[in-house]
Formats: sequence, C-alpha cells, structure tokens
Amino acid sequence: MFMRSNGMKTAGRALFFAVLLSGVAGGASADTIEAQCDAAAGSQYDMTRNTAFAPVAREDIRIGPALSACREAYNAGGGARMAFQLGRALERAGQDLDAMKLYAEAAGLGHTVAMVNYGAMLGQRGDAVAEFNHYKKAAEMGDMLGAYNLGVAYRDGIGTEIDGEEAARWFDKAAASGDETAAFNLGVLFDDGSLIAEDDARAAAFYRLAAEGGVVDAMINLGLMLESGEGVSQDLAAAAGYFKAAADRGDSYGKLKFGLMQQSGTGIVRNVEQAVNSLVAAFEMRDVDLEVILRNTPEQLSADARLAIKQVLAERKLIAGAENAEIDPITLGAIEKHYAAK
Repeated sequence: MFMRSNGMKTAGRALFFAVLLSGVAGGASADTIEAQCDAAAGSQYDMTRNTAFAPVAREDIRIGPALSACREAYNAGGGARMAFQLGRALERAGQDLDAMKLYAEAAGLGHTVAMVNYGAMLGQRGDAVAEFNHYKKAAEMGDMLGAYNLGVAYRDGIGTEIDGEEAARWFDKAAASGDETAAFNLGVLFDDGSLIAEDDARAAAFYRLAAEGGVVDAMINLGLMLESGEGVSQDLAAAAGYFKAAADRGDSYGKLKFGLMQQSGTGIVRNVEQAVNSLVAAFEMRDVDLEVILRNTPEQLSADARLAIKQVLAERKLIAGAENAEIDPITLGAIEKHYAAK
C-alpha cells in the first residue's frame, strides 16, 4: 500500500504542527531583558519556556531584536533558557557554529530541547553517535521532541542499530505527549510491518489520531485504508472526506484521489465539473501518480479531465492546441516536459 513517513525535526523545524505565532500573549509585558528574549525567541517545545509569551517558530524569529535581547540576557547570567534562546536566534541568523556553542552550553545545564538541537547539528556534521546520545538523554528526561527524534534514530539506524520495537516505544511516548507526527510515524510502523509486527487496526488508530491533529500524510494513509477496508471497515465516504481534507491543505495526491472519487461518484455525489477542477489542480502541482496514470492508463480520467489537462499544456505552449481528449505521443512528450519543469 502507498504510505508516507517522516524524518527528524528540531525545535523550530517541526513538520505539520509548528505554532507560527509570535509576540506577547495575554497582554504580558516584556519589561525585563529576560522577558524580551522570551518574547523574541521562545520555543513551543521548551518545557521551561516563559508561558506569558507566545512561542516563536524559528523562521519567524526577528533576528535583530532577538539577538540584541537574548545576548544581553545571556551576558547578564540568564542561565540555560537564555543560552538556548540565543542559540535559536544565532541559528536563525545563519551563525551555526556560534549557535552550536550555545546549545552545547544549555544542554550541559540540563536544557532538553537544547540537547535535541545540538544533537541534530552534530548529526549534520557527521557525528551520528553523538546525535543519538543527545536525543536519548533528552528523551529519558521526558522531552517530547527528544522522544520523537530518538524514535526516528532507532527506526532509521542513526547512531545506533535499527530497532523497531524501540522506535515504536519512543514514538508512542512522544504521541502520548501530544506529538501528532509521532503518532503518524507509529502508524506507519504498524502499517508497514517490516520492523514490528504488522497491525492494521492499530495503524489506522494512530493515523486517525494524527489526522485529527492536522497531519496531512496521515489523512492520505487513513483515507487509503478506509477506501480499501484494510484494518478498518470500508467507508468510502469517510475516505473521500480524508482525501478532501488533504487536498484542501494543498496535497496533490489528495487532489488526485478526491478528483477520481468525484469523477466516479465513489463514496460521494458524482460531480464531473468539480472532478475536473481537482484533477487539473493535481496536474498543475505535478502529482507523480497522476503522471503515471496519464502515461499508462489515461482512460481512468474522463474525457473532460483529459481535455482540460491538454488545455493547460496548450496554454503553456507545450502543444499547439487541445481539440480533443486523446493522450497521443505528442501530448505525452508535452506531459514529460511539464513534469520536468518542476
């Protein structure tokens, strides 16, 4: 079965559920230099974060104010959190070596998210064993991000031997702490069955948990299980709902699957016009599964959908015109150019 899974993340680089908020929460006043640093560079994953202020995603850190406030707070003896937050600001500014030094210092003071970020940066520089050890220490101290990354390390053999049971254990801990991506990856382990015993029912349950948390890939995988009846009772309407939810979030495969169900009326009311819109959107996003269909079984698409796709190619001057719905060799060549342009 078609499946998706996810890899590492660090504070400020989380997949799918990063809180993209910044500034002051609840009218709190940043009237000290430490508070200014908290407001400028606090991480949502930091268990020691000053919750009077909204967390700031790494890409949303305003470099100048964050560096100024956090450097002053750090120099005034601000401790582990100030060191960590200055590290975040430095990393955002592209000063990775200086950021590493601050993460190492904060990690040495017991700051678990700093351990995760420092471990990730060590891994980027080729020290997978040290990377693993930092994730493990953070995870054993109860850090959700550390637990997630430790699960990935055990799953992929990063700095350690591959161990599916340990991967599942740590993904489960992270999921229990509210990490939807960990729930998704645990679902993949149960779905795939190569590292732990296959259990489709548990896979579906974890996909559902992740999908409810907004994980698009979980919506796709759960939709496929509901469509086929794998591990769950077949429910085509629910499958269509999950594909639509993924499509609405910009997923090209979700648009393809929902478009095909709209076209055939499978699980939902048939709507050829909307199906064409969905399929054309998937084509414009260069969905690779749609390319396979166009090459091998174009008859899966209605004549209206094929004609609309040819009109896109004509608008982009990849073919001379779109007088009919035939996917001929010239059209196939144009499709190849369309996909190569991504």
